Amino acid sequence: MNNYLQTDPWCIIETDFNKNNQLVSENVFSLGNNLICQQANFEEYYSGKTKLGCHLTGIYYPENVLYTNWKNTTSETTDKVINAPNWTGIIVRLNDDKLDLATWEVQNFKCILNMREGFLERTFEAISTKGHHIQVSSKRFLSMAETEVGAISYAVKSLNFEGRISFMPIIDGDLNDQLQNINEPFWNVLQTKTQHDVAHLWTQIRRTNFHVCAALTYILYKNNEQLNIIATKIEKEKIAGFSIGTDVKAGDTLSLNKFVAILSSLNHPREKLTEQACILARASKQKGWNKLFEEHSAVFAQKWLHSDKIIDGIETLQARYKIFRTIQSLDNTDEIPNVSE
Repeated sequence: MNNYLQTDPWCIIETDFNKNNQLVSENVFSLGNNLICQQANFEEYYSGKTKLGCHLTGIYYPENVLYTNWKNTTSETTDKVINAPNWTGIIVRLNDDKLDLATWEVQNFKCILNMREGFLERTFEAISTKGHHIQVSSKRFLSMAETEVGAISYAVKSLNFEGRISFMPIIDGDLNDQLQNINEPFWNVLQTKTQHDVAHLWTQIRRTNFHVCAALTYILYKNNEQLNIIATKIEKEKIAGFSIGTDVKAGDTLSLNKFVAILSSLNHPREKLTEQACILARASKQKGWNKLFEEHSAVFAQKWLHSDKIIDGIETLQARYKIFRTIQSLDNTDEIPNVSE
């Protein structure tokens, strides 16, 4: 496998979009905050190979595994780590044309994992099959100060497009996770509900009766001015969220801040789970992106103050990467693969 990642003392950097590297990148650029672990899958729709992954501390599924040898077959119950509903999705449309990096032309792609402050940032340009040219920037973090909160800032600038840009911030419980031996999904979706300013999806793990609720709210801006537009509510069997947008011309920027609260019955009473998730999502929106990020990065600064090691050369970054993942309690990889010197 070819080397494709670049580095500086505090960042892992990908500067060329290659669909063949996507699954590796989703793992390398993942984020966590001791409660939530999130793979670096794209916010926007992606029809190429991807592996959605949001894992919550304490969420497992008891799976019966059969072991067979030449004498007999035995059964053993193991705890399987499973995906929680995907909270990162922001489907983007230019009129009816859905942004998809697997089919659109991608230029000037750059993805940065900032380990000093614990955030993931992407910028790129994309050209649709109709010739619509846009510039996209996104930034996400899982708060180390409010560990049940995740936030995404997503902006689309029109370079030549005139028409309607719309965003669809959603929580998606259609995970297609199941036990292959018995064809049984891991999750029951108990409720999807969208109110005027917040949407939530309430789920329960089969067999364990462990509950998770994710709630989202958002703020929409055009050219840095907040818009007060009535959104279309999305309330499907396994998806909750909004569809919202406005007309733009070349040079305009439409941006969305998405605030998500993810609560579980491990830390909250089941009967209050949806109410408390919605309250926390609204409180995060009220606090605002800048304040949330300021509090998050302050916790990271304290963690690094006690954890950073100085080693010469490429080992400096490898050491920091291991510490970074330890700070976040991510244990699915220990080293950065394919790093260019």
